[in-house]
Amino acid sequence: MHNNPNSDFQSNSQTGFSAQANQYRLPALMLCFVFIFSVLAYGQAGAKKPVKEPLKRILFVVDASQSMWGQWEGKPKMEVAKLLLSRVIDSLERVPGTELALRLYGHQFTYPPGRCDDSKLEVPFGKKNHARIKAVLRNTNPRGTTPIAYSLEQAANDFEGMTDSRNMIILITDGLEECGGDPCAVSRALQKRGVALKPFVIGLGTGMNNQLDCIGTYFDAEDSDNFATALKTALNQVSKDLTTLTVELTDSKGLPSVTDVAMSIYEQEKKVLAYNFMHTMNEKGNPDTLFVDYQPVYNLELHTIPSLHLDNIRLEKTTHNTIKIPVSQGKIKLSTTNPMPFGKELYGLVRRCGEETILHVIQGGQTADYLTGCYDVEVLSMPRLLYEKIEVEENQLKQIQIPEPGVLVLQRRSPVKGDLFVEYNGRLVWIYSLDSESVTAESLVLLPGNYRLVFRAANAKRAAYTREAAFTIISGKTKKVKL
Repeated sequence: MHNNPNSDFQSNSQTGFSAQANQYRLPALMLCFVFIFSVLAYGQAGAKKPVKEPLKRILFVVDASQSMWGQWEGKPKMEVAKLLLSRVIDSLERVPGTELALRLYGHQFTYPPGRCDDSKLEVPFGKKNHARIKAVLRNTNPRGTTPIAYSLEQAANDFEGMTDSRNMIILITDGLEECGGDPCAVSRALQKRGVALKPFVIGLGTGMNNQLDCIGTYFDAEDSDNFATALKTALNQVSKDLTTLTVELTDSKGLPSVTDVAMSIYEQEKKVLAYNFMHTMNEKGNPDTLFVDYQPVYNLELHTIPSLHLDNIRLEKTTHNTIKIPVSQGKIKLSTTNPMPFGKELYGLVRRCGEETILHVIQGGQTADYLTGCYDVEVLSMPRLLYEKIEVEENQLKQIQIPEPGVLVLQRRSPVKGDLFVEYNGRLVWIYSLDSESVTAESLVLLPGNYRLVFRAANAKRAAYTREAAFTIISGKTKKVKL
């Protein structure tokens, strides 16, 4: 059962979003790259023929400067790069509609002094050139300097006349520009001219993101596993008609400060799950960039408590897309005197004020984030506790302190039938039925308060044999009652 418990959350765009409740139940280095390059056909009813998917061209621009002799996991960086690149190229050999090319820099002239025009297209685009690319890589040794900007300028010529394809550059380097060029400006010019998509940059090591991320989408490859992941991510972008998307979760001041929330993106028409992401801040403290297929209309579910929904999302292919969702949150903590004060885990049922739908089950000792607003929390103690109208405010903690319980020990020599009540405002409120078949002692963990037992022998045939026992439970104490 779902409803809309928070109609206050509305989007400024035509696509609006709303909070929606979720129900929960109590608990009872042989790398394999698989790239799926879809052949998408578009057609209309009648005799029109489907439009053919454009050819995909990927240019690898690889650093072969002298610094690539540096050690990485016990081997020269160049050797690791050769190995992993060769594996990827093997995988791409089986992918139709894809052509590859290889440009190297820093591999022809020894440093020092090196030359700033040391960059060459070693293998141009063509069909079935995969073995040639691997052979060139295998026979390459690092020698020179690092002319990144010059190499990117020359890359424009590598795609000369190739306007009918999706063109992509993957730059792999372990260092910064050493020839005074501006690789960031060159990259912007390439994109503006439509030569290629925004490049991917894989840095072999750490600490280069501030200088290289302006070139394109940057990855810090701290080790070979991260390098492989970065390659896979980059290549997946060209596998579909992908675009870039940033989801900004804004606080009450409009700042995108909220993160660490799971997001599910569904294709609206097919009603199927397309992507799951954990919202993440990048190295600069900004929401990370997502790569998604631009074509479907999407619905987004943000797994806050309660969840937020943004529907009818339409993305642009040629521009970066940004979605802003107001997510003002505070915290509730269910505090107990010890981890298991009731002999077992303690839980609380969280609802919107005055509503029946359970939004969340919070565990004793746990702190959870909730959207700002009014909540009721029903603690599954014995007896149950209801904390009403808890106002959750942004960046504030509301702490629910559960009283320390006591213990009731029921001693019996024969079976009895009966019920246990708590006295509340002059009335008896039922909380428990005794085990009518047991003849052994029974222990119950109860909140402090006044209680009354109403019982009789299990085999009694007259109501007149009913007995009562009134007693008080004190925190941290044990009360014994003979039946």
